[in-house]
Amino acid sequence: MAEEALAGLDGTHREALNWFAERAGQQIDWPKPLNGLFLLNKAKGIHKPAAWKHALSVRQTLNSPYADSEIAQLGDGDWTYDYFQEGPDPAARDKDFTNRALMRNIEDGVPVAVVRQIRSKPGARYLVLGLASVVSWKDGYFHLRRYRAASAPPPAGEPLPMSLEDARRRIERSIVARQGAGAFRAAAIAAFGGRCAISGYDVVEGLEAAHILPYLGEHTNTLGNSLLLRADLHTLLDRGRITIDPATLIVHLAPELSATCLADLDGVKLALPEPSAAWQEALTLRAGMPDAPGASKAG
Repeated sequence: MAEEALAGLDGTHREALNWFAERAGQQIDWPKPLNGLFLLNKAKGIHKPAAWKHALSVRQTLNSPYADSEIAQLGDGDWTYDYFQEGPDPAARDKDFTNRALMRNIEDGVPVAVVRQIRSKPGARYLVLGLASVVSWKDGYFHLRRYRAASAPPPAGEPLPMSLEDARRRIERSIVARQGAGAFRAAAIAAFGGRCAISGYDVVEGLEAAHILPYLGEHTNTLGNSLLLRADLHTLLDRGRITIDPATLIVHLAPELSATCLADLDGVKLALPEPSAAWQEALTLRAGMPDAPGASKAG
């Protein structure tokens, strides 16, 4: 996290944000106070420590009436997330001090930590997504985007290619990015024997290393968080059109796919390397992540 982007914050605030940034992608229990500062709020999903101007963290909880969205992956590690305000009425937004604090996050460009519950009590567990910029508010939703320091802004789009060779190189780069670059993809190909875990498809150029739990940086590129999938099945998994029962490993297709050429894949068993415990744990956590509408501001 770039110090220059947060120079206006006191040391305690920067230390707390760094605590979350360093744990992005990790599963945690309820965190202990950091030098006396509570990092999350048990009563409210939006946590604004006493006497602070800005919110420190937002938390989504399972079994909530609030219609928070699912994480939208944008590529290059970026993600966005629409988080519903405190209270059900958008017109009453500013009645809650927590909402007013998040509005100041928008105004001042101060990031907020994002945490999602992935296991219910007892033994509740939380996934730290990391830090997010609070980009805007509309119709009750705070639009969050993975935080990038001012010195490293998100890509603004490449200029048009200047030649056929330039275009070819860009296509190659996009294929590598989608397939899963480097060691992560190589390890998945080796572990799954070069075959799609759902269809058995074995043309390696058409296979992609999919993340079971969302990509949140290099530390989530672990073998137990990977599935080797045919490209179209990877896309359908990411879009929620394919689901996997973590207990039986049975693959289920969305009803709208039942009349397509993929119908024969409904009910097949996912082919995992042995021992499969790491993959089944990741699939269980994925299945437990809240769907939209989901999770709460309290609990």
